[in-house]
Amino acid sequence: MKKSIFVIFFAINCFCSIVWAEGEVAFVDMQEVFRQFYKTALAQDQIKQQVSDIKVESDAMATEIKKMKEEVEVLRNDSRDKTLSKDVRDGKIERLEEKLVELQKLTKEMLDYKKLRNEQLNQQKNRMLRKLFDEITSKINEYAKEMGFVAVVDCSTKGQSGVLVVLYVDNKKNITADVVSLLNEESKKEKKNP
Repeated sequence: MKKSIFVIFFAINCFCSIVWAEGEVAFVDMQEVFRQFYKTALAQDQIKQQVSDIKVESDAMATEIKKMKEEVEVLRNDSRDKTLSKDVRDGKIERLEEKLVELQKLTKEMLDYKKLRNEQLNQQKNRMLRKLFDEITSKINEYAKEMGFVAVVDCSTKGQSGVLVVLYVDNKKNITADVVSLLNEESKKEKKNP
Protein backbone atom coordinates (compact mmCIF):
# COMPACT_ATOMS: atom_id res chain seq x y z
CA MET A 1 0.00 0.00 0.00
CA LYS A 2 2.77 2.43 0.99
CA LYS A 3 4.68 1.51 -2.15
CA SER A 4 1.70 2.29 -4.41
CA ILE A 5 1.16 5.66 -2.70
CA PHE A 6 4.82 6.47 -3.20
CA VAL A 7 4.59 5.52 -6.90
CA ILE A 8 1.52 7.74 -7.33
CA PHE A 9 3.22 10.71 -5.63
CA PHE A 10 6.35 10.14 -7.70
CA ALA A 11 4.33 10.06 -10.95
CA ILE A 12 2.40 13.21 -10.01
CA ASN A 13 5.64 14.96 -9.06
CA CYS A 14 7.28 14.01 -12.37
CA PHE A 15 4.21 15.14 -14.33
CA CYS A 16 4.06 18.45 -12.47
CA SER A 17 7.80 19.06 -12.94
CA ILE A 18 7.54 18.50 -16.68
CA VAL A 19 4.39 20.62 -17.03
CA TRP A 20 5.69 23.57 -15.01
CA ALA A 21 8.97 23.49 -16.86
CA GLU A 22 7.20 23.76 -20.22
CA GLY A 23 4.29 26.14 -19.66
CA GLU A 24 1.25 27.18 -17.70
CA VAL A 25 -1.32 24.92 -16.18
CA ALA A 26 -4.94 26.03 -15.81
CA PHE A 27 -7.62 24.69 -13.54
CA VAL A 28 -11.33 24.18 -14.15
CA ASP A 29 -14.13 23.09 -11.86
CA MET A 30 -15.93 20.63 -14.13
CA GLN A 31 -18.84 20.22 -11.73
CA GLU A 32 -19.45 23.97 -11.72
CA VAL A 33 -19.11 24.20 -15.51
CA PHE A 34 -21.59 21.36 -15.92
CA ARG A 35 -24.00 22.96 -13.45
CA GLN A 36 -23.88 26.39 -15.14
CA PHE A 37 -23.94 25.18 -18.76
CA TYR A 38 -27.34 26.15 -20.18
CA LYS A 39 -27.72 22.85 -22.03
CA THR A 40 -27.52 20.99 -18.72
CA ALA A 41 -30.79 22.57 -17.57
CA LEU A 42 -32.40 21.74 -20.93
CA ALA A 43 -31.29 18.10 -20.67
CA GLN A 44 -32.50 17.87 -17.07
CA ASP A 45 -35.89 19.31 -18.07
CA GLN A 46 -36.18 16.74 -20.85
CA ILE A 47 -35.36 13.91 -18.42
CA LYS A 48 -37.86 15.26 -15.86
CA GLN A 49 -40.57 15.32 -18.56
CA GLN A 50 -39.85 11.70 -19.45
CA VAL A 51 -39.90 10.69 -15.76
CA SER A 52 -43.27 12.44 -15.50
CA ASP A 53 -44.57 10.61 -18.59
CA ILE A 54 -43.43 7.27 -17.18
CA LYS A 55 -45.15 8.07 -13.88
CA VAL A 56 -48.43 8.97 -15.63
CA GLU A 57 -48.39 5.70 -17.59
CA SER A 58 -47.38 3.67 -14.52
CA ASP A 59 -50.08 5.32 -12.41
CA ALA A 60 -52.70 4.46 -15.04
CA MET A 61 -51.57 0.83 -14.99
CA ALA A 62 -51.52 0.82 -11.17
CA THR A 63 -55.07 2.19 -11.11
CA GLU A 64 -56.20 -0.58 -13.44
CA ILE A 65 -54.47 -3.17 -11.25
CA LYS A 66 -56.09 -1.73 -8.11
CA LYS A 67 -59.52 -1.88 -9.76
CA MET A 68 -58.89 -5.48 -10.81
CA LYS A 69 -57.78 -6.40 -7.26
CA GLU A 70 -61.05 -4.99 -5.94
CA GLU A 71 -62.97 -7.10 -8.49
CA VAL A 72 -60.95 -10.16 -7.42
CA GLU A 73 -61.83 -9.51 -3.77
CA VAL A 74 -65.54 -9.21 -4.60
CA LEU A 75 -65.43 -12.45 -6.62
CA ARG A 76 -63.51 -14.17 -3.81
CA ASN A 77 -66.14 -13.13 -1.24
CA ASP A 78 -69.01 -14.10 -3.57
CA SER A 79 -67.46 -17.52 -4.24
CA ARG A 80 -67.55 -18.19 -0.47
CA ASP A 81 -71.07 -16.86 0.05
CA LYS A 82 -73.19 -19.79 1.22
CA THR A 83 -76.42 -17.89 0.45
CA LEU A 84 -75.66 -18.26 -3.27
CA SER A 85 -76.37 -21.49 -5.12
CA LYS A 86 -73.54 -23.88 -5.88
CA ASP A 87 -73.79 -23.14 -9.63
CA VAL A 88 -73.51 -19.37 -9.02
CA ARG A 89 -70.56 -19.87 -6.65
CA ASP A 90 -68.85 -22.17 -9.18
CA GLY A 91 -69.33 -19.47 -11.84
CA LYS A 92 -67.81 -16.91 -9.45
CA ILE A 93 -64.85 -19.22 -8.79
CA GLU A 94 -64.28 -19.64 -12.53
CA ARG A 95 -64.41 -15.86 -13.08
CA LEU A 96 -62.13 -15.39 -10.06
CA GLU A 97 -59.52 -17.72 -11.56
CA GLU A 98 -59.71 -15.86 -14.90
CA LYS A 99 -59.35 -12.50 -13.12
CA LEU A 100 -56.37 -13.77 -11.09
CA VAL A 101 -54.60 -14.85 -14.29
CA GLU A 102 -55.45 -11.50 -15.88
CA LEU A 103 -54.23 -9.65 -12.77
CA GLN A 104 -50.97 -11.58 -12.76
CA LYS A 105 -50.45 -10.82 -16.45
CA LEU A 106 -51.21 -7.11 -15.99
CA THR A 107 -48.89 -6.87 -12.98
CA LYS A 108 -46.07 -8.49 -14.97
CA GLU A 109 -46.72 -6.12 -17.88
CA MET A 110 -46.49 -3.13 -15.54
CA LEU A 111 -43.23 -4.34 -13.97
CA ASP A 112 -41.76 -5.10 -17.40
CA TYR A 113 -42.87 -1.69 -18.66
CA LYS A 114 -41.29 0.13 -15.71
CA LYS A 115 -38.07 -1.84 -16.06
CA LEU A 116 -37.83 -1.20 -19.81
CA ARG A 117 -38.66 2.51 -19.51
CA ASN A 118 -36.16 3.00 -16.67
CA GLU A 119 -33.44 1.26 -18.68
CA GLN A 120 -34.24 3.47 -21.67
CA LEU A 121 -34.22 6.55 -19.46
CA ASN A 122 -30.84 5.62 -17.95
CA GLN A 123 -29.38 5.04 -21.40
CA GLN A 124 -30.69 8.39 -22.57
CA LYS A 125 -29.30 10.12 -19.45
CA ASN A 126 -25.90 8.56 -20.11
CA ARG A 127 -25.96 9.63 -23.78
CA MET A 128 -26.95 13.17 -22.79
CA LEU A 129 -24.26 13.37 -20.11
CA ARG A 130 -21.63 12.05 -22.50
CA LYS A 131 -22.68 14.57 -25.16
CA LEU A 132 -22.63 17.47 -22.67
CA PHE A 133 -19.23 16.50 -21.27
CA ASP A 134 -17.84 16.01 -24.79
CA GLU A 135 -19.00 19.51 -25.70
CA ILE A 136 -17.56 20.96 -22.49
CA THR A 137 -14.26 19.13 -22.97
CA SER A 138 -14.03 20.29 -26.57
CA LYS A 139 -14.58 23.91 -25.53
CA ILE A 140 -11.94 23.58 -22.78
CA ASN A 141 -9.47 22.13 -25.28
CA GLU A 142 -10.10 24.97 -27.74
CA TYR A 143 -9.71 27.58 -25.02
CA ALA A 144 -6.57 25.97 -23.58
CA LYS A 145 -4.90 25.85 -27.00
CA GLU A 146 -5.87 29.45 -27.69
CA MET A 147 -4.49 30.60 -24.34
CA GLY A 148 -1.32 28.48 -24.60
CA PHE A 149 -1.92 26.25 -21.58
CA VAL A 150 -0.03 22.97 -21.56
CA ALA A 151 -2.56 21.29 -19.28
CA VAL A 152 -5.97 21.86 -17.73
CA VAL A 153 -6.68 20.08 -14.45
CA ASP A 154 -10.16 19.44 -13.03
CA CYS A 155 -9.99 20.94 -9.54
CA SER A 156 -13.34 19.43 -8.49
CA THR A 157 -12.06 15.84 -8.53
CA LYS A 158 -11.98 14.01 -5.23
CA GLY A 159 -9.77 11.09 -4.31
CA GLN A 160 -10.90 7.82 -2.76
CA SER A 161 -10.81 9.39 0.69
CA GLY A 162 -13.28 12.08 -0.42
CA VAL A 163 -10.67 14.85 -0.22
CA LEU A 164 -10.14 17.13 -3.21
CA VAL A 165 -7.16 16.05 -5.32
CA VAL A 166 -6.21 19.68 -6.02
CA LEU A 167 -6.15 21.46 -2.68
CA TYR A 168 -5.35 24.98 -3.86
CA VAL A 169 -6.07 26.86 -7.08
CA ASP A 170 -4.79 30.34 -7.84
CA ASN A 171 -7.84 32.23 -9.14
CA LYS A 172 -5.67 33.70 -11.92
CA LYS A 173 -5.25 30.14 -13.24
CA ASN A 174 -8.90 29.11 -12.74
CA ILE A 175 -10.65 29.20 -16.12
CA THR A 176 -14.05 27.95 -14.92
CA ALA A 177 -15.88 31.26 -15.46
CA ASP A 178 -14.29 31.73 -18.89
CA VAL A 179 -15.35 28.25 -20.01
CA VAL A 180 -18.91 28.76 -18.74
CA SER A 181 -19.09 32.08 -20.57
CA LEU A 182 -17.86 30.54 -23.83
CA LEU A 183 -20.29 27.63 -23.57
CA ASN A 184 -23.24 29.90 -22.83
CA GLU A 185 -22.51 32.34 -25.69
CA GLU A 186 -24.71 30.23 -27.96
CA SER A 187 -27.64 30.67 -25.60
CA LYS A 188 -27.18 34.46 -25.58
CA LYS A 189 -27.13 34.47 -29.40
CA GLU A 190 -30.35 32.42 -29.54
CA LYS A 191 -32.09 34.88 -27.16
CA LYS A 192 -31.09 37.86 -29.35
CA ASN A 193 -32.21 36.15 -32.59
CA PRO A 194 -35.36 34.14 -31.76
